[in-house]
Amino acid sequence: MDEDGEKRVLTKRSCSPESSDKRSGDEVDWVRDLPESLLSHVLLNLPTKDVVKSSVLSTKWRHLWRYVPGLDLDHRDFTEFNALVSFIDSFLSFNRDSSLNKFKLRIYMDNDRDEETNNAHMARWINAVVTQKVQHLDLTWAPVEVPPILYMCKSLVSLKLCVVVLPNLECMSLPHVKVLDLEWVMYANELALEMLISGCSVLESLSFCKCPIDNVKVLRVRSQSLLSFNYYGPSCHELHYKDLIVEIDAPKLEDLKLSHDTTASFIIKNSSSLVKADINIEFNFCVGKKFDPKNLPKRKMIGNFLARISNVKKLSIGPCTLEIIYDYSRCEPLRLFRNLSSLSVNFYDDRWEILPFFLECCPSIKSLVVDSTYYPKERTNILSRPRRLLSSLEYVKIQPSLDRMEMKLVSYLLENSPILKKVTLCLEGCSRKESVILRELLTIPRRSSSCQVVVL
Repeated sequence: MDEDGEKRVLTKRSCSPESSDKRSGDEVDWVRDLPESLLSHVLLNLPTKDVVKSSVLSTKWRHLWRYVPGLDLDHRDFTEFNALVSFIDSFLSFNRDSSLNKFKLRIYMDNDRDEETNNAHMARWINAVVTQKVQHLDLTWAPVEVPPILYMCKSLVSLKLCVVVLPNLECMSLPHVKVLDLEWVMYANELALEMLISGCSVLESLSFCKCPIDNVKVLRVRSQSLLSFNYYGPSCHELHYKDLIVEIDAPKLEDLKLSHDTTASFIIKNSSSLVKADINIEFNFCVGKKFDPKNLPKRKMIGNFLARISNVKKLSIGPCTLEIIYDYSRCEPLRLFRNLSSLSVNFYDDRWEILPFFLECCPSIKSLVVDSTYYPKERTNILSRPRRLLSSLEYVKIQPSLDRMEMKLVSYLLENSPILKKVTLCLEGCSRKESVILRELLTIPRRSSSCQVVVL
């Protein structure tokens, strides 16, 4: 396919020189004067279809798209799959002697070609971009196997793989990869995944989206350089997963985010550097189960997990996690979160009484953000006991859906926070409630005389 043919296929339309001149005019004069290095940087951050469209703005730019050191393609930008193949082959061939900054490819369709042909295309393109010393690679193509040569690429800085297949690997070395994003990837086995993570010797950020059929029952994250880890995935209770385990051994880890219903165990080996945590996990309890205090191994695992995150300064807790923490606290004393200054918490409707149990373990808390979630099922009864003072709390924000039960929460916070400075209630369109709430707020005693209550 010739150059003009490629452009017509990609943009799905043609433009005459006359119409392009009318559109350009003075509007692109300032762009024409940009230095080539800056212009190349701007075009590099655009999808390739938009880069190709820019060629009609000026005769000077007619061939410029070919020299942009990156591809960002979606199969939906092409009229047919063969056109996509031809475009990629032509671009990589034209730039075979140049370095490639990024290669981003998204193929969501099931084309008519067999798996062997798709794997051949992938192997050819990966060989080419590795030869061209690609730095940023982003691949989405199910269920195509990524060739082993990729995992020995010395130039890669970031790698994102989505719904591809990771084969058995004999060796792995990605010495410059700092960002690794794995989404619904299928692995030959657990060892292949472990080798991929450990082969990134300077890895700083890892994101892992659990696939129900990825062949990984134990995820081991071992890294001496990792700073941020995000583990998430869809609810898969219908698959009756058992004993899914995540083990984290990352002594420099600062930011941890966990959100997966059916993972049964989270084991953190070293958390001395942890500063921030976002926890929305159920330890697989919601498969028709509740917390069982007689299950000593599970109880010990939860206790160890809470101990490992107890040094964080900023914490976000999901509603089911908060329920489990409460259930655990009824049979074991909770560890103090001494360094925690900022807490964001979501609890189930009518369950606000759980919150004080946890707040009393946070002697340094200054900022609290509260939200609630509807949950129709029966939960554990909440014990009643005297409330303690929240001697460090200064700022509170309560999200929408304020009702009678949450007004009790407001009362609790106002009456038990001696240095509270500001409480913000977000009603968002609940104007009918506003006047009632304001009148009720005026009747609530405030332990802090300087506390300001704001209704938004």
